[in-house]
Amino acid sequence: MTGPPMRPYLFAVILALALGFFARTMQAFVRAAARGGAEPRPRLDQIPMRLASVLIYFVGQKKVAENGPGHMSSRHHLIIFWGFLIITLGTAEMIVSGVIPSLTLSALLPDLLLHPLRATIDLMNLVVLTMVCWAVFRRVVLRPRLIEMNMDAGVILGAIASLMLTHLLYHGSHGAMSFAANGTYLEAAPVSNIIAKLLAGASAGDLHNIEAASYWLHMIIVLTFLNYLPYSKHIHLIGALPNIFTRNLSDRKMDLPKLDLEDENQWGVGKVEQFSWKSLLDTYACTECARCSNYCPAYNTEKNLSPMQLIHDIRYEMQDHDALQTEKSSLEADVASLGGADKVAAEGQLKILNETIEALPPMVGGRIAEDTLWACTTCGACQEVCPVFIEHPAKIIQMRQNLVLEQEKAPAELARTFRNIERQSNPWGIAAGDRMKWAEGLEVPLIDDVEKPEYILWVGCAGAFDARIIKQTKAMVKLLKQANVDYAVLGHKEECTGDPAKRAGNEMLFQMQAETNIETLNDVGATKVITSCPHCLHTLRHDYPQFGGNFEIIHHTQLLAHLIETGELVPAGNASGKVVYHDSCYLGRWNDEYDAPRAIVEAVTPEGGMVEVERNRKHGFCCGAGGGRMFLEEEGPRVNENRTDELLATGAETLAVACPFCNLMVTDGVKNRNKDEDVAVMDVAELLASAIPDVPLTALKRKPKPAATDADA
Repeated sequence: MTGPPMRPYLFAVILALALGFFARTMQAFVRAAARGGAEPRPRLDQIPMRLASVLIYFVGQKKVAENGPGHMSSRHHLIIFWGFLIITLGTAEMIVSGVIPSLTLSALLPDLLLHPLRATIDLMNLVVLTMVCWAVFRRVVLRPRLIEMNMDAGVILGAIASLMLTHLLYHGSHGAMSFAANGTYLEAAPVSNIIAKLLAGASAGDLHNIEAASYWLHMIIVLTFLNYLPYSKHIHLIGALPNIFTRNLSDRKMDLPKLDLEDENQWGVGKVEQFSWKSLLDTYACTECARCSNYCPAYNTEKNLSPMQLIHDIRYEMQDHDALQTEKSSLEADVASLGGADKVAAEGQLKILNETIEALPPMVGGRIAEDTLWACTTCGACQEVCPVFIEHPAKIIQMRQNLVLEQEKAPAELARTFRNIERQSNPWGIAAGDRMKWAEGLEVPLIDDVEKPEYILWVGCAGAFDARIIKQTKAMVKLLKQANVDYAVLGHKEECTGDPAKRAGNEMLFQMQAETNIETLNDVGATKVITSCPHCLHTLRHDYPQFGGNFEIIHHTQLLAHLIETGELVPAGNASGKVVYHDSCYLGRWNDEYDAPRAIVEAVTPEGGMVEVERNRKHGFCCGAGGGRMFLEEEGPRVNENRTDELLATGAETLAVACPFCNLMVTDGVKNRNKDEDVAVMDVAELLASAIPDVPLTALKRKPKPAATDADA
C-alpha cells in the first residue's frame, strides 16, 4: 500500500497545515468558553466515575439509544457513530501510513487480530453508508419535528458518505491490483473485494490512478471535515466528550449555586461571560437532536421557547462576544506598541470598537427574549432527555434572576406574587393569621404543645389556604393518626419555602424565606420533615442545605408507602373504576421518586385497576405550574389542558396526583373539558384515606409537651 516517493512529504505538509488550522480554531473556542466565570461545583472530581460516564454516554451513547413516547427513533445515529469510530481506525492507518508508509495495521497486529478488524472496518463502511442514505430519506421524506435537510446537514451527510465510498474504492483498487499480480483478492475485505471484482478489467495504470485519486480524495475530505466540524452543527462531536466528563454527579440535578447578594456586580446572568465556563461548554455539546424541544411543554403548546434554540443563542452570543473582545485586545496591544500616526489610527479604531460594544443589546432581553425565559415551567424534561447532559433550567433561572433583581422586570402577576410572599408569607396573599384555619375542629398537634415529635408535617401554603388542597391535608392528618405517627405542625410559624420566588428569579426574597424557615426548624429541633408538595420537598431538600438547613425531607407518598409496607396502614384495595397516576416533575424527574405514589395507588385498587398514561415516569408531561407558572396567565394552548387530555384518554375515572400544583392544574383541565362530573382528581393521600376505615379526626393522639417550670423560665 505504499505510494509514490513524493506522497509522504506532500501529505505531511498538508497534514501539518490542517492540524495547525484545527488547533488554532480549538484555541479560539476554548478561549471563548474560558471567558465564563468559575464553577461553584467540582467538575473534575470522582475521576473513575467520570471516565465511566464517558464510556457509557459518549462511547456507549446510552441516552441516544433510549426512546421516549412520541419521539421518532434516531438509532441510526448510533450505527453511524459506532461505525464511524470503527472506521476511524482504518482512516488513522491511512493517515499514519501516508507519512510513514511502513507503519500499517499489518505491521503492528498479528493475523488473529488483524483479519477480524479489517473485516469489521470493511463491513462498517457499507453499514454507515446505508445509514446515511436512511438519514437523508428521514429528513427529506419523513421530516420529524425540528429535523430538517438544510445545507449544513447536507454537507455533513455528503462528507460521511464520500468518506465511506473513497475508503472502499481505495481498498477495492488494492484488491484489484492484488488479483492482477497474484490471482488473489484482499483477505478479510468482503465489501472492498466486490469493488475489486468490478475493477478487474482495468489496466494497471488505471488502477494506480484510482488508488491515488481515492486516497487523496479521502484525505482531503477527512482534513476538510475536521476543520469544518467546529463551524457546523456537528461541533458536538468535539464538545460532547468533555461535557459528559464534567457533568454534574451530585444528586442536586437542578444545580443552582447560592447567589451572593452582596456582589452587586452580578445578580444572575445578564451577560454571557457571567455564565460559568461549564455552562458555556454546554453550548458546544448540543447535538441538535431536538429532544429537549420535542419534550418541552412550553414548545409543545406553542410558546416562544425552544430549549435547543436557547442553547444555540447562548453559543452565538458567546462567540460574537469573544470575537469583539479578541479584536479589542489586539487593538489595545497595537496602541501600546505603536507610535505616531499608526498609534493614532489604532486609538481611533479602538474607540469605535468600544462604542460598538457599549451599544450592543443585552443578551437577556436582546438575543434571548424575556417571554422565552418566562415560558419555562422548569419541569426538567429537556435536561432529562439530553444525551450530553446540558443543564437548561439552571441557565433559564439564572437569567430570570438578572431580569428580576438587576433589570427589575417581572410579569405583573409574579410581581404581585412576590409582594404576597413578602407581606403574608404565602403566594396568594391570604392573611397569614388564617394559616391554621384548615385545622378548625380538628385536634392537630402544634409544635408548641408537643415535645420533640419525630416528624414535622410541613403543610405548605396550598395545603393551608386552598380549599381544594385542604382536603388532601385533612386526609393526610387522618392517615397519620391512623398509623399513630408522632408528628406536629408548625402552625403560624410556618411560612412559604420561597420556591415560587426562587424559580421565578427572585433570589433575594427566596433567601429571606429560607433563612426564616431554617431558623424556625432549628429552634424546634426538627430532624425529619414530611411535605405533600414536591416543590417544597425540592427546596427544603436541595436548596436549604446551602443556608445551613440540613434536615431529612420526606415526601408524603414515601411515608405512606412505607406505612402500607409495614402494615401500619391497611387499605381495603377496592377503589372502583380505573385510576391513572400523573407524575409530578419535581417529585419524579428532580427527586427520582416514581414508585411510592404508584405503590399507594396499586394498594387501593383491585388488580388491573391502575393504568398508565403514555407519557409517564421520567417522560411524564408537566402540568404547567412549575417555575412560578402557577401564578402566571397563559396565552395560547394551555399546558395543563394538553396533559389533561392525555390523562382523560386513558379512560380512567380517577386521576391521581401527588402534588398540590398538579392537583389544581389537572382539576382546572378537567373542568375546562366539562368532565368534572364524570372524573375525579384526587391526591394519593385522599385515595388512601378513602380506603381506610374512618377514624374521627378529633380523636388524634398527642404527646403533650411538659409544662414550663421555674427553671425553664
